[in-house]
Parts: sequence; structure tokens; C-alpha cells
Amino acid sequence: MHLKYILIAIFLISSICSIGSVENNLTAQFTPPKDWRFAEIEALPKHVHVMVVGKGDYPFPPSINLGTELYAGTLAEYLQIVKAINDADGAEWKNLGTIETEAGPANLSQVDSSTEWGKVRMMHVILLKEGTAYILTAAALCKEFSKFYPQFFRSMKTLRLIPSIVKNENEKERGAIKSVG
Repeated sequence: MHLKYILIAIFLISSICSIGSVENNLTAQFTPPKDWRFAEIEALPKHVHVMVVGKGDYPFPPSINLGTELYAGTLAEYLQIVKAINDADGAEWKNLGTIETEAGPANLSQVDSSTEWGKVRMMHVILLKEGTAYILTAAALCKEFSKFYPQFFRSMKTLRLIPSIVKNENEKERGAIKSVG
């Protein structure tokens, strides 16, 4: 009985400052930069499960979000779709190759797009596993992206998938687990 409580305590301690989404009995998590705040889940698009926001020098703050999408094809096919969507939006998309994450190798891509706040750069880590695309997106204004790049890169490398051990109906509906620390 004591072992059960010890294991639960270890899990809770190890997930401090981790956030993630539950899909296909896997929990996707990443470790956000220190002192970034959580965005309100209700304000996020349905496929985005969690977002953290940092402090920038402009009204458009740096952010990292984790989304999922059911997808049964290959990574190459998925990337073609991503490129086509960005091309249609007039955004500049680049495939940057592979990034090693805690979940294994994933694709790293970059998108530059014009918005009402100015030119925004996004970097996407895309990992396909068991029919689900896990998309970790870091975004900031182009003029301050380099300032946040080290924090973005550290967080992107922490993307991990672990077997889900916590489930309830609200998490199942929204697909999110958030632990604050």
C-alpha cells in the first residue's frame, strides 16, 4: 500500500511544470519555460489542449501550445498537407528536418506569417504516433523570436509521450491534463 503512495508522489513531483494532452491512452507532455503562465483552456481552439504564455516586449506575447489531431497517414503526407495549408494562407513554410525529443525523433518546421501584430514566426514539432499527430508550436514576433529561441528549443526537446494513468470524463472530453508547480 505504501508503494502505491510513493509511486503517486514520484509521478506528481516529476510532472510539476509539465502539461499535456491525453489521446489514444497516451499523454503528451512538455516542460514549459520557467515562470510562463497558462492560458485559459476555454479560449483555445478545440484541437489545442494547453498553451503557456511568456512576457515579451510587444502586445503579441511569446507562446507554446500543444495540440493533437487524429491522422492515419504518414508523416511525409501530413507535412505535405501542412505545407499546402500554409501556402494557401500566403505563409512561408520550411521543413527544418528532424529534432530529437524525449518521445523520439520528430519533424521540426518553421512558418513565417503576417498578422495584425506584425510578422510572426512559429516553429512546429510534429510527432505521429498511433494515429495521432502531436503538434507542439512555439510562436513569437519575428523581431523577438531569437530572444526566446533557447527557451523554445529546450521546451520542444521535452515533448514526451507516456501511458495515461489519469482519466476522468472532463479530461476525456477536452483531452487535457495540467499540473501546476
